[in-house]
Amino acid sequence: MRITNQFKSKLYTYFIKRGVAYEYRKGWLRLYRCPYCGREEKLGVNLTMYRTNCFRCNAHVSPAQLVMDIEGFDTWAQLTTFLNNGDFTELTFKEEKVELLEKKPVYLPEGFRNIAVGKSQLAKSMRGYVRKRGFDIEYASRVGIGYCTDGPLYGYLVIPFYYNGELRYYNARAVMTNGPRYNNPNKDITGLGKEFTIFNYDALSMYKKVFLCEGAINALTMGEQGIATMGKAVSAYQINEIIKSPVERIIILLDPDAKKYAIELAMKLVHYKSVKVVYLPEGKDVNDLGKKETLKYIYNTKYQTYQELQKLKNEL
Repeated sequence: MRITNQFKSKLYTYFIKRGVAYEYRKGWLRLYRCPYCGREEKLGVNLTMYRTNCFRCNAHVSPAQLVMDIEGFDTWAQLTTFLNNGDFTELTFKEEKVELLEKKPVYLPEGFRNIAVGKSQLAKSMRGYVRKRGFDIEYASRVGIGYCTDGPLYGYLVIPFYYNGELRYYNARAVMTNGPRYNNPNKDITGLGKEFTIFNYDALSMYKKVFLCEGAINALTMGEQGIATMGKAVSAYQINEIIKSPVERIIILLDPDAKKYAIELAMKLVHYKSVKVVYLPEGKDVNDLGKKETLKYIYNTKYQTYQELQKLKNEL
């Protein structure tokens, strides 16, 4: 088939409107992800020269074949019908495969008591710590925060993770003990590591906007719309769950030392959700600032496009 300028124009419209590529220099488009090796921003398309090239895996199929491979077409007729139709909605999310271990029933640790219960010095000290972090006891009790009066987690503050009312995980933080700062359940107990959990998971289906934080205390600071991934390196499972959810807007509030991780996360989400990466002051996290002060930084940050996120990444 003769490759006409009209055909090239249809290919260009596809790449841009379908949301799989962006212009990055004169004559060149860059794909967000190479369909052959999976690497991000390595595959370039030049429609004037009618060529492609991945600088990672060296794939160099024709632009037409690239579209066929992305869309799963087997014949040229399928491709031309698709291009002539011109209805290029956003690319459907293809869930990244993750290996899930067998989930086990999870129980609250030995000696667990709700934060509102108890008159001992330990109970009073735990409630004092919770208030110091900015939470009133009624709120902390309602979301299930507690502490342990016995067993291996004596003196730990415990924050449960529930999925539709089912306990999936918990975060244990040393407060009145000299033990490790965190003593969270391992895979032998849960069947799942922390990379297969999201704190306040139910918020993803309840709200159109969520505040994504590193830790549960930061998420709790932002209220019912706060979620946490338990670390700055967000897992494939967590990304899948966020993208599949009906939530529309993601406010990323990772700690100031995690800017690179925040931007890379946003670049993965921005094809499917509205995202903004909010820079917080050095040395301050969400809980340090409090919700009211954090909201000021959020309101002063606009939602970002992929190109704007790329610029932020280059500035690091």
